Amino acid sequence: DTGLIFERDGRMLGQDVTQTLEPRLYYLRVPYRDQSRLPVSDTALADFNFAQIFSENIYAGNDRIAEANQVTAALTSRWLDPKTGVERARVTGAQRLYFSDQRVTLPGDAVRSDGRSDYLASVYGALTSSLSGETTVQYNPQISRVSRSTVGARFSPARLSTLALSYRYQRESVSVLGREQIDLAFQWPLAPRWFGVGRFDYSLLQNRIAEVVAGVEYNSACCFAVRAVVQRYAVATRDATTAFFLQLELNGFARVGTSPINTLRRSIPGYQVINPPPEKGTGFERYE
Repeated sequence: DTGLIFERDGRMLGQDVTQTLEPRLYYLRVPYRDQSRLPVSDTALADFNFAQIFSENIYAGNDRIAEANQVTAALTSRWLDPKTGVERARVTGAQRLYFSDQRVTLPGDAVRSDGRSDYLASVYGALTSSLSGETTVQYNPQISRVSRSTVGARFSPARLSTLALSYRYQRESVSVLGREQIDLAFQWPLAPRWFGVGRFDYSLLQNRIAEVVAGVEYNSACCFAVRAVVQRYAVATRDATTAFFLQLELNGFARVGTSPINTLRRSIPGYQVINPPPEKGTGFERYE
């Protein structure tokens, strides 16, 4: 895994900026092992995105370890505030090239038929200090069509206050069903020491709720924090399951109950733990 970072001074919208150019190459070699007799319990094909394209395995789970002889090429350019280092804008593109055929698959899945992956492209922009937007596109060169796209905006005026809205589209393929979803997520103060958290994910194609997360958090500011969260998500066309999380956390001592923190971090972009509070006057209250 190797890369370079070039910098130059520039201007954007009348403001001084530092622009970077960051090429990156990632080569991966994993020898082939026959795994066709191994059962599959909790493994699936991982989502294709900028995090996965630089990972060591195309599968999420340990029931299959894919062989690999491939290189990923990416190019990123950022526009940074030269005084604070805050990222004002970012453009990224990446693609993976395969040097060998695929042999390790999940039962029923077709093998990869092309020597290169889809293109990934992403554009991010901070419109103000609290409002930002980002769009990501996955383009299939075999059919010359967009396979997947996401458009989202996020409003974060202060620490523990975030509101995110996104639209996701996924084209139907041989192995993946099409999706078209609207996602609204938030973490917001309701009253002194009380915070509301939630996510509403609605499928436009199926006309149903794909996932709902709702809960409240309380921070005593000195001794403890309490979290109560309900999650309901679809597991089949007409079936859904519900989970309930209740946790008492004694600051600096112990946690009792089932923690919803991982669920909240996955569901709510920019979610922040409510305790302990950051030190005042440091200038980083909204980031810690």
